[in-house]
Amino acid sequence: MQYNIGYILPNLVDVYIHTDGTLRRYEKVYERSIKLYKEVDNTFTLVVRNQDQKAQFVDGTTTTLQISDSDNNLKVTKVATILDDGSSTATKGQVKFTISESDMLKLPVGFYQGAMKHTDASSTTQIVYADTRYDAAIRFEVVAETFPELKDSTLLNSFSYTASGHISSTVTSNPNANSNDALHTVAVYTSGYSGELHVFGTLDANQSYATDSDRSNFYKITTQTYSSATGVKYFNFTGVHTAVAFVLSPDAGDSSTVLGGIDKILYRS
Repeated sequence: MQYNIGYILPNLVDVYIHTDGTLRRYEKVYERSIKLYKEVDNTFTLVVRNQDQKAQFVDGTTTTLQISDSDNNLKVTKVATILDDGSSTATKGQVKFTISESDMLKLPVGFYQGAMKHTDASSTTQIVYADTRYDAAIRFEVVAETFPELKDSTLLNSFSYTASGHISSTVTSNPNANSNDALHTVAVYTSGYSGELHVFGTLDANQSYATDSDRSNFYKITTQTYSSATGVKYFNFTGVHTAVAFVLSPDAGDSSTVLGGIDKILYRS
């Protein structure tokens, strides 16, 4: 039997404010980036020190963090929770930030910089530095590989009328990400629809069922039949396909160029 060790560690990072005097007896040698992970809440604690590496009491203060991208566009602003109670040395200088899962939606994978300001009890505001060399930028790295990120379904709400029926755009099925039993899910939003829904697939790239005059590269995957259907109707199919298209054949008004009874289709490969 294999045994592996996992770790629950406090994410503590030192930051600096300049206090009276010029003493800099100790220098911070290494500044690490703070890693932020998609799909989860990210909590980290900053320890506010002076230029001599001594933790400073920060109870009764306000510390604000602004995270921006490489183009200096502001993405997230957070106000710290002050852990310092003004007396305990165990929490002296500590402020905690939480970058929530919803905040992470604003941060695509990549590198960011954070700027902090510290307002004390006398309403004096000063920069919080990332190191003792007065660099104000705190480095962040957003990582996505650890927790899978949920992708939006493909929305299909526009259909082209042809003699073959009402045809959706041809959408990718992400064949490189799927195995031979790849699951595809379809949600059909109906409002009194009667007729058939055909799903066609292709293994070739750059194909369009709606506009190609030669559809020999397409094959039928499945057909769903509806009778006065109302509400959301789900179905699945499997297999590796480069792309798929949806064709609707209503029972009533087959010759009509206006599709009725289908509000939209959501597709996920």
